[in-house]
Amino acid sequence: MNKKMNVLKVGFALAAAVLVTGCATVNSASSVVINNSDKSGIIYGAAASQEGIVSTLDVCKAINNKDSRCANLENYVVVKVFSKFGFADGAVGTIALVEKDFPYLNKLNFTGRLGDKNEPYVKAKITPGKLGEVLEVVSIDGDGKCQWSGLPRTGGTVCPAYNWDYRKDNQAAIVLN
Repeated sequence: MNKKMNVLKVGFALAAAVLVTGCATVNSASSVVINNSDKSGIIYGAAASQEGIVSTLDVCKAINNKDSRCANLENYVVVKVFSKFGFADGAVGTIALVEKDFPYLNKLNFTGRLGDKNEPYVKAKITPGKLGEVLEVVSIDGDGKCQWSGLPRTGGTVCPAYNWDYRKDNQAAIVLN
């Protein structure tokens, strides 16, 4: 009986882990981004460089090189932009390409958890048929211009300095998993 209970506990723990973390890969998320034909606009979100984790080649292959920037992929790095994260939706935002000479690119190499006060935030443009584009870094080092609202891993980006709140201004963002 005790062994069955331990097996059940492990099973529930694994199921909870899958629900919380999701099962998506960057490639499947890239396909969703590029095939999203009806959402465009500006989002703000917590940013994390994927350099050394996911290559521009991987992302461009996933979208069959449909973005013109894929012709010069050596000039870019992949950045995930999270405008929201929820238990039902999972990650919401975009996968973007950022030029290697982009100002403050080193700040986007953040490795902390989503919602950490020192996480960098960016303004990103979503255009149908393309990967996202990071336009500028709008908040760094906990300067208060943008922050995570809610719990770590559930909630979203709020930028009082830019009058942007994920609960009402997140129309261009897409589900990444």
